[in-house]
This record gives sequence, structure tokens and C-alpha cells, in this order.
Amino acid sequence: MLNSFLPRSIAALLCASVLACSSGCLVTQVTWHPPNDLPPLEPDQIPRRGPHARAERVYARAVHCEQRCRSGCVDLYYEVACLTADAAGCPCFGRARQLHEAALMKLVTAGQRFKRLDPSKGLTIRRGGHEQLIPIARHGFVWQADDFDRLVPIGRYETNALRQKYQRRGLGVPLVVVRRSNIDRPLIARTGAFHATFVMRAEDRAADALDRQGTGCRLELYDPLRVDTIESDSGTHAIAKDLSAPLVYSLQGQQFTFLNYFVYPSEIENAGRLRMIEPYQRGKVPIVLIHGLLSDEWCWVELVNELYAHPGFVDHFQILSFQYPTGNSFLLSASALREQLASLRLQYDPDRADPQLSNMILVGHSMGGLVAKMQITSSGDQLWHSVANRPLDAICASQSEKDTLRKLFYFEPSPDVARVIFLATPHRGSNLARRPVGRLATKLIDIPEQRRKEHERLMRCNPGVFSDEIRERIPTSLDVLEPSSGLLQAIASLPAAKPVCMHSVIGNHCWSLLQGKSDGVVPVSSAREPRAVSEKVVKATHGQVKGHPEAVKEILYILQEHLQRNYDSEFEPEWDFDPRLTPPVMERGPVQTAT
Repeated sequence: MLNSFLPRSIAALLCASVLACSSGCLVTQVTWHPPNDLPPLEPDQIPRRGPHARAERVYARAVHCEQRCRSGCVDLYYEVACLTADAAGCPCFGRARQLHEAALMKLVTAGQRFKRLDPSKGLTIRRGGHEQLIPIARHGFVWQADDFDRLVPIGRYETNALRQKYQRRGLGVPLVVVRRSNIDRPLIARTGAFHATFVMRAEDRAADALDRQGTGCRLELYDPLRVDTIESDSGTHAIAKDLSAPLVYSLQGQQFTFLNYFVYPSEIENAGRLRMIEPYQRGKVPIVLIHGLLSDEWCWVELVNELYAHPGFVDHFQILSFQYPTGNSFLLSASALREQLASLRLQYDPDRADPQLSNMILVGHSMGGLVAKMQITSSGDQLWHSVANRPLDAICASQSEKDTLRKLFYFEPSPDVARVIFLATPHRGSNLARRPVGRLATKLIDIPEQRRKEHERLMRCNPGVFSDEIRERIPTSLDVLEPSSGLLQAIASLPAAKPVCMHSVIGNHCWSLLQGKSDGVVPVSSAREPRAVSEKVVKATHGQVKGHPEAVKEILYILQEHLQRNYDSEFEPEWDFDPRLTPPVMERGPVQTAT
């Protein structure tokens, strides 16, 4: 009835919004503000003498030059940065430090505006009628020079996707690096952003900070995830950091991707895609994040933000995400993930020389936990017999149809998964699926006409073979989450690979008459996995579980245990931290909420 009065997209949006609110899912809001310019001093305020008087005068000229759209402002900003290099990162040089940081910011913005700064090569300076390329050295990055497309200075940002931001004042200015989009690498998204800190350092402090050739200072980019301090003649200096900004910057424009992945699964390029946040790094444990129903890969930004903030995390782990159309049955998504985990090994380690690729950790939220479970279990005939009363080879279907069904219903555990963390996973279903809004949402899922016809032909040619759950229509994710689903009950009892460790993090937010203790969507009783070696119950809604502080602490404990158990006894992992405490090297503060 609703579809007859409203366009399908509006009906889907209304229905999905109700489901999202019910499940605690978040519609992301982001506001990104560029940094404020530092105004130059008035002429009568500039001191005639002093160590940085010249820098004040040059800075005023640079601002005036930029306002008149002249590229020469880049040369002047470079000179200011060199003249104030001795004040970089030193709190005792108040105004001089501000000048230095403002000049570095302007080298980035004006340099790119006037085509004088190429982040992959360097900065072009013109002095005395000659051009000189000041190269930019890169330190600590796992990205290649060609990946550096554009540098974005960080101002003030607001979002409801993060609870905390991790920043620190220090040497240089933090930036967001936007990746070049025309570089195609296996299992890495074409677009994205990552962290950097832009630093200028004096090469010879005995000489004038800027000689006639424009040398005397060098430009450097550091990866703040992997570099904490740098050494110089004057001692050890902590670099400036903003670990949260690139995540927030990447969130822009991602508000409703989850809706497309639910309502229009047929328009997605495939049944799911595995993506690395950073290039593959040999010797580091992969952590695969798998989102839940009515969600997408961007739901993990809070957890990633917390993990990146802990010193040593990136030294031992690398993060991947699996995004899939949640309107499809998760049998399709689980099959796609199974294939892509095998592809990851074939692509980067076909000789199986990297033992950490067989030490993988899957983290699944909500329905993503069921997708993860199907990577560590063996189907046998149990899954097929839950939906059909005749052997697969005996049904009336084409060979290609039988091959497709065999891929979905018959599988063995992945040899590369060593541990799974279930976050608010409905192992025995959720009553949300049987509520009116859940049933309406199921009807709004766009199933391709070709698939509908294939399903009708299969049912027509095999009367009395398939269960009602399969016979009535192609089961969606919501259908399979019905507590009465025979398919779901079969999945819950599949035997798991013995070496695999399972952990549960469960939300307990409220109590209801029908479900008892629950996170608002998944009852505590449904979220319990009896084979889990640990269980943590947190007071959080369904959507909050994946980023709740207590859940993050539990995940960090599990990761530390994973390192200690899986390294050789002779090797002690250099990750000594207490996840109950704020990382000592970072400043932790609330992020303003976007409205």
C-alpha cells in the first residue's frame, strides 16, 4: 500500500530510517571547516628588531601577495617558514611558532593553488629568476610516492560518528593526504585518505636560515601513526598529530550508502568486497571488520579511531573491511567473503610464506557476526538439509544452478582465520525481523527480475522439495534473521574449526517482556555463543556496541592475548600497554557533534 502512494526510494528511506532508529544505527553527519588564517600584524605593531621581526614583515607581504592572486606568495611563505624554523614545536615561542605553522599551512594551500606544490615530488621555489625544486622527504609511510595526490590542512571538524578525537601539538602541522584515484591496486579502494605531518627542519643553524639559493631548510612528511618523535641537533622533538581527522574527512558524503546496500543490492557491483585500509604489510595480523544489517564499512570509524590511537597497534596489525549488500541473504555475502579471503592469500602470499596471513581475526557486528561465523564452520549436509528434503545432485536444475547452490550451502572453514569476535550477533535471530517494519523492509528490497524467474523455475520444477522458508520467496537477510528460521538454526549448530577462538561482546541496554535482556534489537540470550572462550556484556544499544568504551577495551585485551599466544615463545611482542588508560602520547578530547 505504501508503495502505491510514495516513490519507492522515499518509502525505502522512511522504512530504513525506522529500522535504523530501532537498531541504533547511525546516520553519519560531518562538518569540515578549513583552518583559520593567521592575520598579519599591523605595520606599527611589527617590531623593528628581534629574532623574528623579519619574518613578520615577510609574512605580511606574503598575505598581501596571495590576496592579489600572485604565485610569488609561495616563495614568501617558504621564507617565513625558514626564518621561524627555530620556533617550530617550541611552546616558548608563541607568536613565532604561530607564524611558522601558518606559513607551513600556506605552503600547502597556496602551493597547490598555484601549481607549485606536488605532494609526490616537492615544492618549486623561485628566487633570483631561477626555479628550484625543494624535495619533500617521506618517512614511515606504507604508501608510495604516487599515492600522494592532495594535501588538506586540518581546521575544525564536527561529527556524530566519533566520541573522541586524538590530537597533539608538536613539531610541524598535521594534514590529511587524499590518495590519487587513478592507481589501481588489488583489494585497495581507488579513493581514500590517510595521515601525515608536514615538517620543515633547518639543515644548518650556523648559517642564515635562508641563503641566497633558497636552501638551508628541508621539507618532510611523516606518518604520525608510525613516527612519534624525530631527532635533530637540538634534541628529540615530538611531532604534531591528528589521528582522527582523516577518518572524519573520508566520512563526508557517506550518509546514506547503507541504504543503497540494503534496498538496492542488485545495483552493487558484486556480493561483497574486501578492502584493505592500507597496503598489505607482510608480518602483520589482518583484522577484518564486517558490518551488520542496514550498515556499511563506515560504521567502523569509531573503533578504527580508538585502535589507531594506541601506540604499537599498527606495528602488529593491519585493518581490512568487508562491505556487502545487506539486503541479500548473508549466505551470498559469506560465500563472497570466503572467496575473497582466499584471493587475498593468492594475491599477496601464494607461497604461504607469511604466517600472519593464517593468523587472521574477524570482527563481526550484528549480522556481520553470522557472516564471520560461516568462515570458521563446516557445513556438511546440515545446511542443505535445513532447506531441502532431497540431495542437491538429485534436484531438477541446470548444472550452473547446482554449482551456485553448492557454493552457498557447502563449505569448509577458512584455513586463515584464527579468531572471531562477535559484537551483538543474533546467533538465534531477532524479533525485529518479524515486526511490521521488518516485514515491510523485506518487501522493499529490490530483487532482480532474472533472479526472481530463476527462483520460480527452481520451485516449480521441484515441488515439495524445499522448505516454506525457501519456497515462498528468495530469502533476504531479514527473513533469515527470523528466530524460527530453520536455516538460521542450522547455522547456529554448525561445527567450528577446533583451533579457532571465539569471543562475544554483548549489549544489555534494556529489558522487554518478549525478549528479556536486550540491546534493543538482539536479546542477550541470542547474542550468546556457548563455544566462546570469553564473553563481555556492556551497557549499550545495538548500534553502540561496536564502539562502546568497554567493548573497545575488551577488543584490545583480545588482540593483546592474540599476540602473546601466537608468537613464538622466544619472542616477546613489543606492545606493552594498558587499554584501560588513555594513550599517554595523545591528547584526548570530545569531537563537536555535527547538526
